[in-house]
Amino acid sequence: MAKASAGDRSYRCFYTPRDKGGYPVAPDNGILPFIQLQADNAERAQRAAHHVTGCPVADVHRIECAS
Repeated sequence: MAKASAGDRSYRCFYTPRDKGGYPVAPDNGILPFIQLQADNAERAQRAAHHVTGCPVADVHRIECAS
């Protein structure tokens, strides 16, 4: 993985967890787990999230700083 650069943005990536057999399972509470990471665009954030979790990524949101 590349180091974060000054132009990277923060993203929250929601993913679908898998069971022991590798099949996607719906969470009991209906809320998907997520990870936060930095990338230069949403596609790279999605690819990085898949690489880290090994699970299908359902959605990617860019996190904006309130100013």
